[in-house]
Amino acid sequence: MKLLQQLPASLLYKCVDGSEVYANEACFKLFGLGSAREAFLETLAFYDPESKHELTEDSHPFNKCAKEGTINLHVRITSTAKNLNCVVSGTVIYSENQQWIVLNLTSAQDNDISQLAFAKNSPLDNHLAFNRLLSKISSQLINLNSENLDCLIEKKLGAFGEFSGVDRCYIFQFYNDGNLMDNTHEWVAPGITPHKEELKGLSADDLPYFHQVIKSEQIFKVDDVEQLPEVATLEKQEFQREGIGAVLCVAIYLNEKLFGFIGCDIVGSAFSWREHDVRYLKLIGEIVSNTLAAMSNKQSLEQVSAELAAANKQLDHLANSDGLTGIANRRQFDNTLDSAIRRGIRDSDLLSLLFIDVDLFKQFNDTYGHSAGDEALKLVAKTLHECCRRFDDLAARYGGEEFAVILPQTDAKQAHYIAELIQLKLEELAIPFDGSPGNKILSVSIGIATQACTIALTSGQLVGMADKALYQAKAKGRNRIEVYQ
Repeated sequence: MKLLQQLPASLLYKCVDGSEVYANEACFKLFGLGSAREAFLETLAFYDPESKHELTEDSHPFNKCAKEGTINLHVRITSTAKNLNCVVSGTVIYSENQQWIVLNLTSAQDNDISQLAFAKNSPLDNHLAFNRLLSKISSQLINLNSENLDCLIEKKLGAFGEFSGVDRCYIFQFYNDGNLMDNTHEWVAPGITPHKEELKGLSADDLPYFHQVIKSEQIFKVDDVEQLPEVATLEKQEFQREGIGAVLCVAIYLNEKLFGFIGCDIVGSAFSWREHDVRYLKLIGEIVSNTLAAMSNKQSLEQVSAELAAANKQLDHLANSDGLTGIANRRQFDNTLDSAIRRGIRDSDLLSLLFIDVDLFKQFNDTYGHSAGDEALKLVAKTLHECCRRFDDLAARYGGEEFAVILPQTDAKQAHYIAELIQLKLEELAIPFDGSPGNKILSVSIGIATQACTIALTSGQLVGMADKALYQAKAKGRNRIEVYQ
């Protein structure tokens, strides 16, 4: 197979029945290899650029070609030298009484990051292709929401990474006044190890040279990690740990403040970054920055709106709640009763109203003090609230020691049951009161009014009926229930 060694095309080949893979000089040159060729051939791996799955067994280019006779595939090739997007065309030939599988590798990049994957285009074509990519990314980032933000940004990093032919593309965010940073978004090419989860909480002391350069010059560009200056020893060690041969990073600003940076790597080999490589990465960084700024502003507005809604809710609660007991106040009672009557008229329903008065409360206050009186009113209010079983029921403090309970869609029998339940619960509380008409514990008198809702019925009329029933209960000795007749 000496002829294959002399051909200018980049070739990999092996005997159909053999396992050893050979490469010609053009192939070694394509991957930038001068030495360590055996390790290179032993570690070659082929990946599907779409699924990122390694091509093995029947899907491996050599095996696929042996089975089908010819192939033409787009693949990602990883090696100990550099990683390349390639078009792999293969055929089976006969030579020296043997069948040989020959794969022709055509780089989709030709060592130029600006070339669109799987195509060899002029600089103008590449510029137009990049503008189309930029437009597509921008349009897809317009209608972002917080739920799909991270996922979509990583997809856009992937689109740029695949266009550029780099091995890794990522975003880091600074925090703690820029002294710490996290890898927040990352895309990796097939066969490349991701590092996002482990690159959290990196401090300025971990990468001091990088921090200084990215903050002062806004660009960190290294064509060959091996050539980093001595002052960048820590950076060199980290890049070597990650297998990075070349790195390019551009600062990102959010609302005129340094947010972090966007970067991309070439794994396994050096790379000569060009002016348009930096320009393209800057443009992608600006799009991401604008997107993050828009999302940040949106979230700030949503937070302000939520805080305003919460404040309004709190103000509404304060305006409609009794300061001592926490249940509805007179204002909310009046509004709710008017609404209940209107709804009752619409639905032709009954409406019941309970008026409750704490028996001999002035005497209770005089005996036990106002502090004890306040606590007693709180317990009565809590009991009334707990006896309101339905969503539309409302317990309110009407004034002083008087309370009211609105019971929509409730007939007289049901209203009487609620009144009895209130008295029973208060008996269970057993608030001591020697002057009480109810077994030396605090008691209440209750008046009930139940009416069919008609246009003629007003809230004042219903309140008057319940108040008269309450007056009767108090006149007949207190600690009892009376129904308006």
